[in-house]
Amino acid sequence: MNPRKTILLAAVAMTLGGGLLNLVAADGVAIAQPRRAAPPPQTTETRTEQLARDIERATSIRAAKELQYLYTQYQEFGMWDEMAALFSDNGEIVSDGVVIAKGKAAIADHLLTKLGGGKIGLPVGGLRTEILIQPVVTMSFDGRSARGRWTELTMSGEYGGEANWSGGMQINDYVKENGVWKIRRLHLYPQLAGKYETGFFATKPILPIVPYHYSPALAGRPVPDEAGDADRAPTGQTIAQIERRVTTLNDQDKVRNLQSVYGYYADRKMWSDVIDLFAEDGVLEIAGTGIWKGPKSVRRALEINGPEGLKRGEVFDQLQFGTIVTVDPNGVEARARGMQLGMLTPKLGEAFWSVSVFDNRYVKQNGVWRIREMRVYPKMKSDYFKGWSKSNIIDPKPARANAPDAPSASDNAPQFAPAIPVFDFPNPVSGQPVKYPAGAKVVGADRLVPAPAPSSASEPTGTPETRLAAARLKLNISKGYDAVENASGTLGYYLDDFLWDEYSQTLADNGTRPQSDGFYVGRDHSYRAMTQSHISHPSETNPRDAIRLHLRTQPVIDVNADGKSAKIRTRMFLYFANSVNAGAWNSGMYPNDTAVLEDGVWKMEIAGVIDETYFNSRNYKEGWANPPADGRRGPAPGEEGPAAPRSKWFNGITGGINFPPDIPWTMFSDFRRKDFSTTNWPEIKPMWFAYRNPVSGRTPPNYCPEILKCFGYR
Repeated sequence: MNPRKTILLAAVAMTLGGGLLNLVAADGVAIAQPRRAAPPPQTTETRTEQLARDIERATSIRAAKELQYLYTQYQEFGMWDEMAALFSDNGEIVSDGVVIAKGKAAIADHLLTKLGGGKIGLPVGGLRTEILIQPVVTMSFDGRSARGRWTELTMSGEYGGEANWSGGMQINDYVKENGVWKIRRLHLYPQLAGKYETGFFATKPILPIVPYHYSPALAGRPVPDEAGDADRAPTGQTIAQIERRVTTLNDQDKVRNLQSVYGYYADRKMWSDVIDLFAEDGVLEIAGTGIWKGPKSVRRALEINGPEGLKRGEVFDQLQFGTIVTVDPNGVEARARGMQLGMLTPKLGEAFWSVSVFDNRYVKQNGVWRIREMRVYPKMKSDYFKGWSKSNIIDPKPARANAPDAPSASDNAPQFAPAIPVFDFPNPVSGQPVKYPAGAKVVGADRLVPAPAPSSASEPTGTPETRLAAARLKLNISKGYDAVENASGTLGYYLDDFLWDEYSQTLADNGTRPQSDGFYVGRDHSYRAMTQSHISHPSETNPRDAIRLHLRTQPVIDVNADGKSAKIRTRMFLYFANSVNAGAWNSGMYPNDTAVLEDGVWKMEIAGVIDETYFNSRNYKEGWANPPADGRRGPAPGEEGPAAPRSKWFNGITGGINFPPDIPWTMFSDFRRKDFSTTNWPEIKPMWFAYRNPVSGRTPPNYCPEILKCFGYR
């Protein structure tokens, strides 16, 4: 090894890890032996402070994500000043390396003129829905800054005006100033755009890979454990305060999971499971339509969309995005605000888009979180073949068997009136109450059900040491939640960019993913299988002229009680773009993935073993309403257009693999017969679930907590 290179590596390692002992070069010669002084004995006070600092860091990762989600929620209603207030004083917006606005005033002016046409607020029928997908957020060593990678897809326009698509990648920076997290830089990398009528296309003939800010190891360990901020003043927190903060983090995980689970059950019209999620006094309001009180009435509302279970040719996908969860200090109530994207086909030949805001309340009963108030605010519903500039579908008022128990005023719905669902918390950067556009009607500040009684649970008991150990374990569960979301997103990004070296490093020692004739287990076999069967990463001689994104979103992450393994279900939201053919949509699931903690880093153990595509678009023009007659994935023969033969990136498969799989598909012939690979849209594909109903424990069809065991392999 080159001595200078070895020393440089040593310096880097010392910088990242805080010092090394007995660092040895490749030839076995010790080149550096920095020694730390023996750490002082750990006292209850020092352990308490250490845990308080680690909780703060875990909370900070979430604060950065929620800043970005809140930015899109303000944007949904044209609240440009509130968006600008989320930035630091020297914050900036950058596009492809060019600064387009710097400083809060310039950012506010840019948003007002560029996005708002000079007006604060959006008109009724206006749309500015920015969907942020697949975040990978990591923190700096000192705990004072963070960076996140996001995929963006934006629907914009106005009924009676125009409708547009845009999207790409964002690499955004966040900074903590005076104890408050702020957006430091919004760096946009545009990749697709187009009018609704024609569809979206790549913004450039060649689409370079957007630079990565992390390694697989950093993504899987986003919160550093080193004492990079040990110089800060003591927090002075008590063990009881620490226990409450950790419980809040755990509760956020459970509520976020609950909302995602709701979306998956709604997708399949699993009404019995949806009703199980509600409290006995739970209610549902569809703004402008009505209020249904109690689970039996809520079921009547659900059945407006048909009886239980999808029928041939139906799509009822309810994608949950940008969920911000706040847990009340009383510990028994929580609230979540986010966006729901509907991709709907009540029967073949018809297709619709819908956008709604949800603002829900949850209650913890006997240690289990349930939905208590679900409030849905329709923003847009349009015919797929016309788009939201030419179609504004107002659903009829339900009657008779589906009629609501109480009315909801028409001017409560943003689709019909200048209504804005309340932001029941101040702007997190300014600390001031949110200012709404002039003339807006703020809705949803009232309660549909009285506040729950305060918790009567007793404080934890035990010695300080046992209480701190229990709190540490609970913290590891929530840290695992965010790390697993990172690991899942990282795997998706590397796969879509064909970065096989990095992809293989996201896998656990025995990580597996199917390819060709079976499963290739371990990093080496997975790497060899992918490099032999797919094209290599982009280069000057192999430019990328298209993107095909298999985004892993809407996670349900269940971290095991020991904080060392996890199950993860994600939605596969798939779309593509190049410069010639309009992009189109596929939808499906990665229902049975798992992750494990190895050497302090979360890695994917089962990574897309079931890549379960539910529906496929024939092309942009037809959407998902008219699938290919032969059930093929993607366009029908002759419909690919002139770009398809030119673009290898649409498929990526180059050839066969010259060594056998570790687990051949032939071992699972019974599984293959009864599913899954042989059932194609518009037939309704069976769907795997790795979890039982989180409230009732109801076992779903095709329940499989560990997929390789269900296959009979383990």
